[in-house]
Order: sequence, then structure tokens, then C-alpha cells
Amino acid sequence: MEILYVVELDVTSAKADQLAPEQLRQRVLEHVAEWLSFEHAPLLSAASFGTNGSAMLHSKRDNRADTRVSWSTEGTADISAFVITVRTEITRSGRADFICLVTVFRDGDRTTVRLELGRESLDGVLAPAGIDFFRRPYLLVLLLRDPDLQCWSGPSRVDGRFDWVNPKHAEFVWEAIAANGRLLPILLVDGSDDAGERLARKAAGELAGLAQVLAIDARSQRLLAERLMEIDASIPLGGARLVWPDVLLRHPAFMADQARFAPGRLLRMLSSVSVTVRGINQLLRKASAAQRAARNEQLAADLAAAKSHGDLAQEVDAQAFVIEELKSEVEQYDSWFRQVEEERDSYKAQAAQAAYWKQEAERARQASGVRVTDWTEAPELDPADLADLATFLEKQSQGAIVFTREAHQAWKRDDYPKIDVMRDALLTLAKAAIEYRRLGCQLGMLPDDWFKQEWELNLASTDKYMSRNGLDTFAFDGKTHSRLPHLKLGDHTSPNEVGRVYFAMDSEGERFIVDHVGLKLYGL
Repeated sequence: MEILYVVELDVTSAKADQLAPEQLRQRVLEHVAEWLSFEHAPLLSAASFGTNGSAMLHSKRDNRADTRVSWSTEGTADISAFVITVRTEITRSGRADFICLVTVFRDGDRTTVRLELGRESLDGVLAPAGIDFFRRPYLLVLLLRDPDLQCWSGPSRVDGRFDWVNPKHAEFVWEAIAANGRLLPILLVDGSDDAGERLARKAAGELAGLAQVLAIDARSQRLLAERLMEIDASIPLGGARLVWPDVLLRHPAFMADQARFAPGRLLRMLSSVSVTVRGINQLLRKASAAQRAARNEQLAADLAAAKSHGDLAQEVDAQAFVIEELKSEVEQYDSWFRQVEEERDSYKAQAAQAAYWKQEAERARQASGVRVTDWTEAPELDPADLADLATFLEKQSQGAIVFTREAHQAWKRDDYPKIDVMRDALLTLAKAAIEYRRLGCQLGMLPDDWFKQEWELNLASTDKYMSRNGLDTFAFDGKTHSRLPHLKLGDHTSPNEVGRVYFAMDSEGERFIVDHVGLKLYGL
């Protein structure tokens, strides 16, 4: 399995002695059952996990795949690991499973939850398993929202929320940044306006267990500016800066025009790092080791009892059990060694591939004289003429987005009043088109979700009225394309403000073909 994401949290009672250790673990299992049962049938409960088992959970939504779930417990009465594996089949690029692995570990009074996301090929097709997008498991949200529980990553409280920083807190912020033993990176967000608050809130929800999020107000930024400059970690105006625990590293920055996409990109970045840092599931290994130790202790006691009674047959049986147990242990260690070697080889291959493509990109950039697009150079959108902006977007995207003659005519005809809203939507759509091409048109999820999560655009992929009335297709470059995908720029408002951008997602040409810019095509 290729692991994509790892979060590991200690879970405690919010108030001292409010929940006994067994009650706390039971509460965690109740949240696991609630998470699995959401929009699925049959419903599971914490009691379902009393013995090892499995279930097929059928989705109540037509566009979602069914889920295969299995669970088991390893360990002893004092040290145990409850492990649940959730598999959903992916059909893009061959057959593969998207996997969520949850480990609920108990060591005496301590409870730890580990969440892993990964993918695994089922047919050996030499192609990436078809998922390029994922979010933190909703189980994590349930744990963080429970008022009776608290979650911790080392000394850092994890609650899925961001903290405001005003001048009273500025000194504490620097102490946190410079502290030895800090496990999590800190995302510093320019909190001087409402956009910064929205960014901080979204980032805190997505990056729970991966990073702390602080919204720094303008006065606090001035107090921290000099010290942040010393470690090259100044906060961009309207953007954010990720500060690693090792302050000597390069700290990634997100400019104002990148801020809306920062949470998704930070999730991918930090998820990759989390896999390397948190590594193999040591919780499960510790429980397995405790179980083997308990068995070995019992075997040793049985062997000693047989010897003391002079029962040769019983002694031989006990020795045979010992030999089988040792064989099983050797096989387990061999399996672990193979897993470590495979992960090592995978990391080496990924590093080599990343270095290769970085060199190729730099070589191509130098050869072609390509520069990074400055989207602030985009022309204003003329209220009656789409040409200047459309030409700019087509050129800067290198054809990843194109506009038909009908799109130009519609904009000239429709008199849509919210010019800035439409301009922003078209700029973002062009950026999405570039990413669509880069991904080889494989989004790894439903387009509606991809546009919402990655680009904060409201997309509808279907329209029954258009399909029934023959408005669902258009011709371009000698081919017929679907006009059903459309951006929704306002609903439940006056008819002359219901904006729409209708376009085709042309996988063959790796581009978006915009065929209508203006008002809704019908019903106004």
C-alpha cells in the first residue's frame, strides 16, 4: 500500500477523571461507528467491534462506491490495538483501492488514535492509482468536536481551530516558533482582514494534526517582523507562511493570489511529510509484540509445568508450540523487513523522479523563455467585450482554456452586471484548466467536489432541463461537446444577476472550452 497521509493523536478526557480509560476508548469506538455509518447501510455500532469481523457498507448516494470494512484486535488486556480497514474501489487508471486505516491503541490508561490514508493497486497496471485528491478523514472531525475529549500531538493541543494573535500574544508566538521539541509546523496567516480569517479557519480544519494555524493581526505582525525576517519567514500581505519546526529550513510562502488554494496544497505537502516522519505503524507493532510476549510467557510456563511433572509427551507438545511460535515470529519480522525495504525503494524512486522532473521543467523553462504567469497583469473585463480578457487567458494557459464565438456573443448580449465577480471566476477557471491539463484530466474525485475544494467555485456537472430541451451540447473544432458543466455565480437573486459560465471539460484536448459567459441560459 502506498501511504498518503498519517495523523497520530493522543486522546484524553477533557476534564480530569471525567471519563475512565475504558469509557474514553468506548467513546472513540462510538465515533468510529458513526463515521462508518454516515450515508451507508447497514448501521454499525461500537458493539459491532466486540469480535473480529467485516461488513459491506452500501452507499445511500448513487454516485458513491460501496465500502468494504474489516476490523480486528491484537495485543493483551493492558496493551492492545484495535485496527479497522476501510476500502473503497477506485476505477480510474486500472483497479485500485483507496484505503483508510484506523488504529485505536491502548497502553494502560493511555489512548492513541492513528489515521492513515493510502492507495493500493489491485491489478498490477503500471499507472498511478487514480486518486490525486483527498481530505482529512471525517472521523478526525468527530473526535475534535467531542466536548468530552481532547486530542494532542506531543505537547501541542489539536482542536481543528485557529488562534488569533494580538500584540499581547506576540512574544508567546515567537517563543512557540523557536521552542525546542516542537513537533508540528506553524502556519502564520495575515489576519488583518476578513479574507485572512477565512483562510485561517479553512486551513485549521484541513490541517488538524499536521500544523498549528495562527492568524496574526497587523500590529502583531509589526512586532514580529524583524525576528521573522531573521529566519526568512515574513508573512506575505494577504497570504500565509508555513514555519517548519527546524527554523533553518526554507519556509514555504503563499502569496495573496495563492491564498484560496493554500489549504489543499498544504494538505498534500504536509501529508507527504507526515508519512516519512511518522513512518510505520509502531502502535500495531507494539501491540503485536505484547501479544507474542504473553504467548511466549504462557508457553514457557506450560513447558516448565511439563518438565516438573516428568510428562515427556506434554513437554514435546510444548516444545512444538514454541517452535511454531518462533517460526511465526520470524515470518513476521521478514514481512516487516520487506515492507521497510519496499518503502525505502519507493522513497528513493520518488526522490529521483522529483529531481528529474524538476530538472526537465527548468530546462524547458529556460529553452522556451517561459516565465511564471503574473495574474495581476490580466486586463479588466469590458462590460460588452470579452476579447481582451479571453485572449490573455488563452495565451497564458497555452490553450488549456479557450473561448468559442458564442461565448463572446453571449457576453456582449447578456448585460450581466457583476463584472468583477465574472472576471474573478474566469481567472480562477483558467488556473483550474491549467491544473486539469497537468493532472492529465484525472481529478481523482467528482468535478463538483474538485472545483469546490480546490478552487472555491460552485460547479454543477448536470442540468436536467438543458438535457431535456436540447441545450446540453455545442459544436467546436468539428466535434460535439457537452455544455452541461457550468459555474454558478449567484442563485436566488434577481434574474439579471444569475450569472453562469457554461463550458466543456475536453479530456481529449486536455482543455476547458467555454461556450457561454453571462446569464443563465433559461428560466429568467
